[in-house]
Amino acid sequence: MTAEELKAAYKLGQRDFSGSNLPKADLHKAQLADINLSQAYLYRAILSKAHLERAFLNRAILCDANLHQAHLFRASLIEADLGNANLTKAILNHANLYGANLRNANLAHAHLVWTNLREANLTNACLEHAELISAKFCRTIMPDGSIRNDDC
Repeated sequence: MTAEELKAAYKLGQRDFSGSNLPKADLHKAQLADINLSQAYLYRAILSKAHLERAFLNRAILCDANLHQAHLFRASLIEADLGNANLTKAILNHANLYGANLRNANLAHAHLVWTNLREANLTNACLEHAELISAKFCRTIMPDGSIRNDDC
């Protein structure tokens, strides 16, 4: 499936694209609220400024993906692999990142208000100026390798 085929099917009302193979897909500014991309392969995908509110991206592979300014409000990214992803200025308020891999991810200026970061791995992630108000931490590996257990 190509990015254009996905957008066309979405426009026709399809929402379940779980397991899709979309490496390097260009979905810049795509309007994909409520989409199911669980277990999708989105390696190096361009999702900058994409609207993915309430999206399901559980166990999706998003390594090296560009999610700059992506709207992921209330998105589910349980056990997603976001290693080396660019999430600068992304809106992840109320998102579920339980068990997500965020190693080396850039979350500078990201909004993570009320975000579930339980058991997430943030090793070497950039959290500079990230908004973490009321974010949930339990067995969370922080950028410096320390474990944060505020909400266990």
